[in-house]
Amino acid sequence: MASLVSTSQQGPVPLQQQPDFMEVEVSLHCRGLKKMDLMSNSDPFCVVYLSDPAKQRQQQQQQRSGPALLKFNNSSRAVEIGRTEVVYDTQDPDFTATFKMQYHFEENQMLTVKVYDEDKKGSKNLNDHDYAGCATVSLGEVMGSNGNTTAKKVLGGKGNQGIVAIRAEEVTACQDQINLQLAGANLKNKDGWFGKSDPFVTVSRMNEDGTWSLVWKSEVVMDNLSPKFKPSVIQVQKLCNGDYRRPLKFEFLDWDSDGSHDHMGFCETNLASIIAGVGKPEGRMPVQYKNKTHGALVIMKADVSQVPTLTQFLSGGMQMSLMVAVDFTGSNGSPMVPGTLHYLDPRGFPNQYQSAIGTIGSILQEYDSDKKFPIWGFGARLNGVVNHCFQIGPEPEVQGVRGLLEAYRGVFAQGITMSGPTLFSSILASAKQRSEQLARSTPNQQSYSILLILTDGIINDMKQTIDTLVEASDSPLSVIIVGVGSADFSAMEALDGDGGVLKSSKFKPAKRDIVQFVPFSKFAASPSRLAGETLAEIPHQVVQYMMSKKIKPMPAAPPPDYSTMVPPEEDTSTVQGSDTSAGKGDGAPQFFEVSIPPSAIPGTQMSVKSPEGHDIAFIVPTGCPPGGIVRLQY
Repeated sequence: MASLVSTSQQGPVPLQQQPDFMEVEVSLHCRGLKKMDLMSNSDPFCVVYLSDPAKQRQQQQQQRSGPALLKFNNSSRAVEIGRTEVVYDTQDPDFTATFKMQYHFEENQMLTVKVYDEDKKGSKNLNDHDYAGCATVSLGEVMGSNGNTTAKKVLGGKGNQGIVAIRAEEVTACQDQINLQLAGANLKNKDGWFGKSDPFVTVSRMNEDGTWSLVWKSEVVMDNLSPKFKPSVIQVQKLCNGDYRRPLKFEFLDWDSDGSHDHMGFCETNLASIIAGVGKPEGRMPVQYKNKTHGALVIMKADVSQVPTLTQFLSGGMQMSLMVAVDFTGSNGSPMVPGTLHYLDPRGFPNQYQSAIGTIGSILQEYDSDKKFPIWGFGARLNGVVNHCFQIGPEPEVQGVRGLLEAYRGVFAQGITMSGPTLFSSILASAKQRSEQLARSTPNQQSYSILLILTDGIINDMKQTIDTLVEASDSPLSVIIVGVGSADFSAMEALDGDGGVLKSSKFKPAKRDIVQFVPFSKFAASPSRLAGETLAEIPHQVVQYMMSKKIKPMPAAPPPDYSTMVPPEEDTSTVQGSDTSAGKGDGAPQFFEVSIPPSAIPGTQMSVKSPEGHDIAFIVPTGCPPGGIVRLQY
């Protein structure tokens, strides 16, 4: 994507891309654990597991379409990342052990916390201890909760066994960036008497072993021995690993088309000296060529600023809101005809619209406190009139992904008629207006919205769409377009800013790139890859917008009183499972939670391992969203 933020009248200034992931540290706190010993308090400890999205993607690629028995062993989808210490004689332990992990905004990373009561002191074998129960939560839900903290019920053999509070904190690294502009003065000419060199400059940082690693290079300035290079924004972490005193080498080279660039001289300094020397004689550093001074490196600008992260905004209470728009134009075909894009399979198999809503919505809903979203339609005839932005369902907002999917199914009972043409501008204008209203009503404008458009065809109002997108580029909004079906989507690529800055019909440039287009067919076999492709740039776009408006993260919420935390109501289903293992003893009904893979649709038969290792067969219930949670009783 193009990465441009307008910060002045002179034009856009690039903002360094956000990292692909954040490192976070997770801590655990339990309250009200049920006693496992009759005469004494428990000696609890926890074992933490994290789902492996790479393995999930591999499994999804191996799955065939149609009903199947998906042998689904928890251990193949999650890995143990660590255990807490044992806290003796308490039902309310605060564990000091923490767990570092990579947080990916675009992935559905599931944490499972299993709680045990130590029976055999010092034993690493979990069979030697009493299993109390487990709790499952997505890392996204933790990060999207106030103070990056959420509580979950510990569910075991006799139902609720207390709660576990999961708290995450970003492992801070150097978030500084420097807006650096360099120039050369009277450099060594390498092109003889009848020409001038074509210089560019590189920056390398010194490694611990004394070698050098290239970290940045400028553009080439042709035929000029006193070149002035364009400003460039560089992450300080990349430039010097956050060490402002680390040696840096600036080398001037004379560009040659065959790649054999000629050395023109170098100088060594560090970032602290560069910053201190701007506008002073120290900012003009002699360039050495064969032990002689030939010209100078001139530091014209070295402005350091701190770049916040998405995690910091979320920690301070920023809300992210989802809006969904669905294409009901005639090219989709009749929803009554099998094989058409809106066909509702009576067996529960999702069509492409349902799959995209479930996959992307299940991740984004974790960052919205009330999990209420609008869902709109466009391109249908209602009461004899074609409408290009209408509400789906009786309420302006629906509850969670399940509500989105139920509203989508219910719209066909409203008597709509597929029509056309395919017009985006009304939907985009409504989304722009809503995003601005939400920001105005949120403290310190800590709000950002995402519009998900699902469409099957070519846009018929491209000019108006581009004009609206350019205007929306200054609003707290990102637009994700998912193309369903097999139409030619080449025109959609023009909306995606990868090829350059989007410009309106009046040649006004977009202030930033807010559009991501993805064809569903490319990722139909791997919903997690679809989510990754569509959502990976959202963290960068959020921070980019906030910086352009000089909006800073609010202070992170302090740790809560874990004793007063109430687990949120879960969007779960309780299902009676069949124990296919031999030798299970009699006893009270037992429960545990299973995270359903995004590729498993309602009606799919599955087999899982219970916490005790029993094989449990069950059917994914109707209404369970992709990536949802099922509570199994056995």
